Amino acid sequence: MQTQVKTNSQNEWVKILSKGLITIPKIFREELGLQKGEIARIKKVGRRLIIEPREVAEYETYSDKELKRMLKEDKLPANLANLKKQI
Repeated sequence: MQTQVKTNSQNEWVKILSKGLITIPKIFREELGLQKGEIARIKKVGRRLIIEPREVAEYETYSDKELKRMLKEDKLPANLANLKKQI
């Protein structure tokens, strides 16, 4: 009779590579639906790191038109810009 080894799919060991890179185990990526090139959020809670899939991560996207408008609005008024040059 052959003994089956059951693994705990909630715990995996990973190696930390240069620049802090790690590979998320395939079983976790599949269970969470994480795909190559997607965005995820990582946060530190105490001594733990939590990686949240995209549908949990809060982020906004902007069109080119919206970005141009925001950059225009973000400029200093002329009188303050000139003052900055004098300093």
